[in-house]
Amino acid sequence: MTAAALIAQKPDPTDADIDAALSGNVCRCGTYVRVREAVILASRLKRGGK
Repeated sequence: MTAAALIAQKPDPTDADIDAALSGNVCRCGTYVRVREAVILASRLKRGGK
């Protein structure tokens, strides 16, 4: 939900934007890089890109 809100506010978020938006979410598995990549992919798809 946080990532969706970020993409709604910033259709092309930077890594810093993503890190700031997700800073309150703790992931025990340590897949922050993959989460960031997923947010970037979702933003591209929402903008109609591939």
